[in-house]
Amino acid sequence: GVLSFILMNVLINGCDYKHLLEKRPDFLLAGEFSQFGQSMGYGEEYKTREIDVDPLLTQGDGVELLYDNDYDEFSPISQELEKKLHKMEGIDWENSNLIEGAYVTTVMSRKGIRPYDEGLSDLTNDNMVEGITWDTVQVIDEDQILSLKKYVQDNQLNIDVKSLEEGTGVLIIHDHMLTPEQQKLADEAIGEPVYFKTLLSKEDAIRRKEQSNSDSKEKQQEDDFLEKESETFTLCGYLDRQSENFPEIHQSWHGREGSLYYFISEKGFQKIPTEKKILAMELTADPEKEPYVKTQISELISEENKKRSEMTEVSMDEGTGEAGVFVICKSDLMQQKETYMRGNRILLGAVSIILFIAGLTNYCNVIFTGMYARRKEFDIMKSIGMTDKQMKLMLFGEGSYYFMCVVGMMFTVGAATLVGVKIYMENKLSYFTFHWPIHVMVGVMFSLVLINVMVTHFLSYYPKDI
Repeated sequence: GVLSFILMNVLINGCDYKHLLEKRPDFLLAGEFSQFGQSMGYGEEYKTREIDVDPLLTQGDGVELLYDNDYDEFSPISQELEKKLHKMEGIDWENSNLIEGAYVTTVMSRKGIRPYDEGLSDLTNDNMVEGITWDTVQVIDEDQILSLKKYVQDNQLNIDVKSLEEGTGVLIIHDHMLTPEQQKLADEAIGEPVYFKTLLSKEDAIRRKEQSNSDSKEKQQEDDFLEKESETFTLCGYLDRQSENFPEIHQSWHGREGSLYYFISEKGFQKIPTEKKILAMELTADPEKEPYVKTQISELISEENKKRSEMTEVSMDEGTGEAGVFVICKSDLMQQKETYMRGNRILLGAVSIILFIAGLTNYCNVIFTGMYARRKEFDIMKSIGMTDKQMKLMLFGEGSYYFMCVVGMMFTVGAATLVGVKIYMENKLSYFTFHWPIHVMVGVMFSLVLINVMVTHFLSYYPKDI
């Protein structure tokens, strides 16, 4: 019963959602999906998912994301919004994180794309295959590259980290999408050529829209729209971000099968003829100023989204503005889950207390039953001159023996059981946090000592009561 009580306390504290939410940024800002994408439910999956799932994991692709703003200068978090956020008091920028990069069109060798989308590689006989949706290139810093390098070395993975580090290669990140057979093809694809085409400039995108609305087919064929091309990179490999112990490198929207997500170094990104954009922001606020920061961010986003809704020059759907920005606040998530977490704590706490009482009851029952069976022995000891003090010392010594047995079991069998629970739960729950229940164990030991003293005091007068 005592061990069950301790185990329940470990599970209650370890499985608390607050451990997961504590790892979340105070504010997560990212670009919304287009109205077309939102109508299909993309970009809002996080609202109905479990809280331990990455909120930016989506089944929407680049077309659904950029349908209303598919031009090169577009940045999900605009420079104007970023400047306003930097002027705001209460944000700890040293502990905040910017996810930067760009949206591009991929042109890759057939052998390079084959592990991910073999059907696409069969569409043409050309050696280089151009993607049919827009992909994401995310810039990672030196520390993140070093963490990837260590992860690859520790797991003996076939990844060309050196080219990534030197800026001559790009790494494809996926969400557990390759079968063992596809992974073999991915290993063979290392070193294959890949380059990127930028999106059209805003000026060309507007001109394209005007031509598409024109009745003159001849005019539609007059202009060729320029897509700038990057230098050619080598493919560093395919890496599964959902593998165990994968470095904590946060991404922007990702997860759609068929869309490619690249990691690239700062050196490498300079070889792509486009400006670096802010794809998402993870902001940490001063705890005392969090409510103020929350209000200010909400007002800035509302103002930004209103402005974007009036920017209808590019969208192919007449009258539709550009996609806006949304924010996920950790405090809101805590509030939403508070009732659920409180209910869990009450329920599991009640169960643990019942188990503890059952254990103590069993302990007292064994002691009292044993003493009752020995009442003749007590009478004889009393008759030959044993004093009450001697009786107390004898009973206290016997109770101490039982106490030491329970404590010994708690620190041997109990500790081994806790380690087993720790390993099992950490494999089952990504947010499980294990802490040795020192305070609970001290409380249990104190309770047992107190019960021993009380039982000793009562039983020392037991023969007289009979």
